[in-house]
Order: sequence, then structure tokens, then C-alpha cells
Amino acid sequence: MMAMVSNQQTAVQPIKTGQLVGIFKAIAPRSFEKTFEGMPVEAINHAMKICIEGLSREQIDLGLRMVRDNGFCPDPAMFRKWCLGITGFGTEQQRAVDSFKGKHAALADIVKWVGDKKHQITNAEKEAYDRCYDMFNDINWAKNVERAQFYAYEAFKENYTDVVSEFVAQGVLQAVWIKPPAIEKKIVADYGDWGGPTEKKEPTDEQKAQTQEYLANLRKLIKRPGAQGLGGGV
Repeated sequence: MMAMVSNQQTAVQPIKTGQLVGIFKAIAPRSFEKTFEGMPVEAINHAMKICIEGLSREQIDLGLRMVRDNGFCPDPAMFRKWCLGITGFGTEQQRAVDSFKGKHAALADIVKWVGDKKHQITNAEKEAYDRCYDMFNDINWAKNVERAQFYAYEAFKENYTDVVSEFVAQGVLQAVWIKPPAIEKKIVADYGDWGGPTEKKEPTDEQKAQTQEYLANLRKLIKRPGAQGLGGGV
């Protein structure tokens, strides 16, 4: 009888969200950083407290086993679904999202790449950068560089989050971005009727005749009195 009462008391003890968040971090530390990057610990604990409200100890244990078996850290709302046994919704998608770099790591890559184009970046990072290219370009001309950097970096992180979601929905995997080959531009001269090298063809007989006639007239012009200043040797 006493043992039963003791078990009931244990079951109704409040669950410490800080301890629960710590377990998340211990099971999947890298995934934890990606899921909660930049978020204050107090906010994480508060969100977790809201999402586990009304759950039993057994349900939370079920959710933790899902964290262990999947090998990555869900957000608090997804964790609640796992605790309730809802495993078909979002699991694969979140695993795919988790396969991409976090937005802070992506930003660090882009900042390095801007200074050194030999630095490797991913397809998602390049797409997010392209969406706010003008803001990065404005940093070079801004009176307040720090302010311009702040807005450009924040815009990049927001764009990167959107790009990752879009890539996951489209089935696009993270990959190293490779610069497309440059298209060689050739300047082609066109001399029209005088038989230029547009298509590298030999001049026609008519064009040759026109050329000879032009040279003959030029020689006559040079030989005229008072035309010595035009030079000779044609």
C-alpha cells in the first residue's frame, strides 16, 4: 500500500523543464545547437514548459526515446507530438532540415566567401546570399558600416531559413556550390562589303574588283599636284 502511494506521488511530481532541455542537449548536442541557435535558455525552457503541459511522465519518456532513436533534436511543439505518439507528421522533414547547416554557421561561411571566393559555400547559402545581395553590396558604401552589416546579416539569416525550407520541400539536398563556367565572349568585326573576317570567308571577285578600283583611285589622287602632303607608297 505504501509503495503504491509512493509511486503515485512520484508520478505527479512536476517535471523540471531545465532538466528536460539538458537531456535534449546531451542526446543530440549538434542538433540541439541548430534547433535552438541564438535563442536564450530562458526562452527555450519557457517554450518547453508550455508544450509539455498536461503530459504524463510516460508520454515524455516516449518523446525522449524518439529523440534518441531519430538522433536529432525537435522543437518543443514537435516534441509534444512525439510524446503523444504522433510520429508521421514532420519527422522526415525535420530530419531533412537538420541535414543543412544552421543559419549562423551559414552566415559565417558567406562572410568568409565574400572576402575569399575560394572558400567553399553551399547551394543554400549562395541562394540566400543572392536574395539579399544588394544589402551586402551596400556595406561597401555605407556611412555606418556596422549598421549596414547588421541588417544584411539579419536578412541573410531570414532568407537562409526560408531557402532551407524550400529546398527540403523540393527535395533539394545540401551540396557544395560550384560557380557556373564563364561564357567566353568573342568580338567579331564586320567590315560589310569590304570582306571582313565575320565568317572568315575569302572576298568575292566583285569585292576584290572594288578594292582594286579604290586603290587605283587613291594612287591617282596622291599623284595630283599639291597632294604631296598626303604621302605615298600606296
